[in-house]
Amino acid sequence: MPKLKRKSNPKILKISLKKLLKETFSYMLANKQFVLCVAIVNMVFMLFLKSLGGISNPLSILWIIGYYIFWCWFYRYYYHLQPYILSKVLFSSLSPSTKALVIMFLVTVCIIFMPMIPLFLGFNDVYLTFYEQYTSAIESLSSPKDIGASLAEISIICFILSLMAPVLICKPYLAWISSLRGTNSSFKKAGDRIKGNYATFVIISAMLIFPEALFDRIDAILGLQNWLSYTGGTLIFVYTNIIFAKIYDFFYIKN
Repeated sequence: MPKLKRKSNPKILKISLKKLLKETFSYMLANKQFVLCVAIVNMVFMLFLKSLGGISNPLSILWIIGYYIFWCWFYRYYYHLQPYILSKVLFSSLSPSTKALVIMFLVTVCIIFMPMIPLFLGFNDVYLTFYEQYTSAIESLSSPKDIGASLAEISIICFILSLMAPVLICKPYLAWISSLRGTNSSFKKAGDRIKGNYATFVIISAMLIFPEALFDRIDAILGLQNWLSYTGGTLIFVYTNIIFAKIYDFFYIKN
């Protein structure tokens, strides 16, 4: 009987942050009209959501559907996959995106309620003070008009989100892009491909999360009624999706 050979470990690919940012910037320069059109359409979506009063409006479900289709079109167009809006691909892409939303919901619940556990265990007033600061920061992130939390508290929450983003956002996002290209959309496969790049993904996530929080703070302090967060957030989100397209190119296409 022949001896079974141990399966060799797959090659770990290391992505260069400097090269990634350079390629993203080069793509934006080479495709200025496309990037500008995407930014304008995204801004229109944001302004429409603002006019609805946010996702609390029942009509926002139509906005969510339209916004989802728009970003599906973006990646189909980026990869020159015609037809750009294909119902079969749209429905198949719902699987990884739904899984990601469920995971993020569960984690969000844990973030909100797990710090309450020590209170039930009888911890002293020192922890109660910390808990009040923690909840203040969480409320400030969810309500930009509230300026009660300090910049340090907001920074701590953003740092925690950046630490979790490689697993909760980056991996599911790459799996979602795969589904739009009609290829394997497994979270496990995405995780295997980006293995060994956790620190890089944390830095990328922080680069995208912290400016959003900063825009919200400036909006709240200056009373700009979210105009800065909508405009600045639009540019960041467009930039974010181009970065993820380049990340996907590196892990799935070039290697």
